[in-house]
Amino acid sequence: MHHFPVAMVTGATRGIGKAISQKLSQEGLSCIVLGSTIESIKHIKIGKDHLQLQSPHQRHCAIAIDFKEWPQWVASEPYNGIEYVKDKPPLEQKYSTMFEPCDNWSGYGYHYYVNLLINCAGLTQESLSIRTTSSQIQDIMNVNFMSSVTMTNLCVKNMMRSQRKWPEFFTKSAPPTIINISSILQSGKMNIPGTSVYSASKAALSRYTEVLAKEMEPRNIRCHTISPGLAKGTDMIRNLTVASKEALTSAIGPKSMTTPVEVAHQVWSLYNFGTFNK
Repeated sequence: MHHFPVAMVTGATRGIGKAISQKLSQEGLSCIVLGSTIESIKHIKIGKDHLQLQSPHQRHCAIAIDFKEWPQWVASEPYNGIEYVKDKPPLEQKYSTMFEPCDNWSGYGYHYYVNLLINCAGLTQESLSIRTTSSQIQDIMNVNFMSSVTMTNLCVKNMMRSQRKWPEFFTKSAPPTIINISSILQSGKMNIPGTSVYSASKAALSRYTEVLAKEMEPRNIRCHTISPGLAKGTDMIRNLTVASKEALTSAIGPKSMTTPVEVAHQVWSLYNFGTFNK
C-alpha cells in the first residue's frame, strides 16, 4: 500500500492561503483547498502561480464553504467543489464531506489521507468597534475563530482514525499537523484602533492552539500557530484605514513586514521538520 499525505488549506483563493497552497503543491503534496464560494474557487488554476502537479500521483481539488455561516455549514452538504486533473478541464463535483476527495483518490494500492491542516481563512475589520455591526462582529468571529475550531476538530478526528488504521506508517512520516494562521495583532502590545474585534479573534485562535497542542501531545498530533506581521498585498493591509495602517506600521516597525511567500515557507518548514526528525 502506498500512502500519500494531503494538505487541507482554508482561505486558499488569495493572499497567504494561496501562497501556502502553491508552496505545498510545489513540494509534492496533494491539496484540498477551501474558498468561500464556488465563484471564488473557480479562479484557482493548475499552473506556476497556484496549484502545481509535480508527480503522477498528486491530486488537487477545491471546495466551496462559507465560514460566515457557522455552524450551519458543518451540516450543509453536499459541498460544491472542483476537481483538477492534469491536461484536462476542471471538473465540477459534489462532495458529501470535506474528506471525500481522499476516498475518491484512494484505491488499487494507493491511500490518500489528510495529514496537514492550515487554517488560513480570515476576515478583517474595517471600522472602530462602536461602528462595527453585530452582524459584522459575528462574521469575523465565525470565520477567524469558530470555523477554525470546527475545522480542527473535524481534521483531528480524521487524523486519529488514520493513525489507528495504519499505525506503522506514521512511524516513518511527518506527524499529523495543525497550523493556525493568527496575526501579530493577537499580541497584547498591539493596540491599533480599528482592529479590536479582528485582534480579539486572532488572540482567541492563538490561545486555543496553545492549549490544543497540549491536548494533542499524547496523540502525536502537532499544533502550531504562526502570527505574521503585515503581509504585503493582503486584505488586512488593503482594508485598514490610512491612520490605522500608519499606526500599525509605526508600532511593529519595518522588520515585522512579511510576504505571503515567506509565511508559506514557514508553514512548509514547520510541517517538514517532523519528517527530518524521525
